Amino acid sequence: MPTLQTGSYLSLVDGRRIRVAGFIDEGGQGEVYRVEMDGEEYALKWYSKIMPSKEFYDNLLHNIRMGAPADYFLWPLALTEKSNGRFGYIMKLRPSCYRKYSDFLTGEARFASWDTLFVAALNITDGFMKLHSLGYSYQDLNEGSFFIDPQNGDLLICDNDNVAPFGVNLGVKGMPKYMAPEVVTDRSRPNTHSDRFSLAVILFRLFYIDHPLEGRYTVQFPLTDANGARLFGEEPLFVYDPDDKRNRPLPGAHENVIRRWQMFPPDLTAAFTKAFTDGLKNIDGRITELQWLEVLIKARGMLVRLDGREQFVNCYQPETIPDGCRLLRTGEQIIALAPETILYTCQTNCTSTDYRTPSGCVRASVSDPTVYGLGNLSDDTWVVTLPGKEPVRVPPKKFAPLLPGTVIAFGNVTGKIF
Repeated sequence: MPTLQTGSYLSLVDGRRIRVAGFIDEGGQGEVYRVEMDGEEYALKWYSKIMPSKEFYDNLLHNIRMGAPADYFLWPLALTEKSNGRFGYIMKLRPSCYRKYSDFLTGEARFASWDTLFVAALNITDGFMKLHSLGYSYQDLNEGSFFIDPQNGDLLICDNDNVAPFGVNLGVKGMPKYMAPEVVTDRSRPNTHSDRFSLAVILFRLFYIDHPLEGRYTVQFPLTDANGARLFGEEPLFVYDPDDKRNRPLPGAHENVIRRWQMFPPDLTAAFTKAFTDGLKNIDGRITELQWLEVLIKARGMLVRLDGREQFVNCYQPETIPDGCRLLRTGEQIIALAPETILYTCQTNCTSTDYRTPSGCVRASVSDPTVYGLGNLSDDTWVVTLPGKEPVRVPPKKFAPLLPGTVIAFGNVTGKIF
């Protein structure tokens, strides 16, 4: 039963007052309400089930003064005054179009496209890169930490009250199956390094649904505290460990990862293999957010739409490239091109990780659908050299022919069409 009455008022530490407008939900720490202030609606997290420490309260105040690392974060905006030892904080309301991350694991929510799935993964990674770059760690990264819009991959990161500077921990340990092995076994408190392990789990489940450490070996044990500590802390084993097959996915129990493991581009499978072999116990072997961005950008570059259907192209095996597809090879990437393929700034500018801003778009000729052109959507003029021809300049809003052997200088990136 909600502990705050609809219509009641609370004071914020800055002197403003909020009115409780209705109950939304409850969790392990307390309750969430819809509140009104100055004609606007917000969400209030009220700690009705725990009594946070003074250090926790002071850290929240510090985070409010610091401000959100990025727009992804449903960041604390203001604290309430304490009432009978209880308090809460207000944050922006979550729009109804966002779904819980866990809904995507159960099938209650589905991404509009594979590209949307990649956008969500990139947003999650980008959010934690921004948080860590400020010297902070999230410390309790789990399936309840995110809301995602299934139509476009937009992201909201919630439960930010445990965020603290590197080296500071306010008592949180994390959720089972998402904690790094060293946290499970109490060899370390949560920090940036353990965040990176948890991030790898979050990304793995986003793509493969099943858990990276749950296979035929782990399912034979009842999940007691002792078994959980051993299987996820002392002796964790990746389901696709190349040197140990004991924990392979079990047909009938782990069909998602069985079906999807070979479906995505090899850059992705290689990264997850590293994350859950080298990265299991060696914190220096964990993949950083920047490295994840690079991996995700490369893998996304192998996704095309042909005959109205999305499909992944293994650009490292040219003999498997489907009809109607071209390849653009740059110094860092091999990108699959088909009609309606979008190039992004991160693919045509080697100093950028901007995966949102289009820099080029492939179009088929109206008169001959087998002839493709690449439209310049950037602000830069490209230099294009067709086979046996002199270089020509292609300014913004103009097209470059996509003939085999064509070389395109986008600026600080040069690519060749195959």
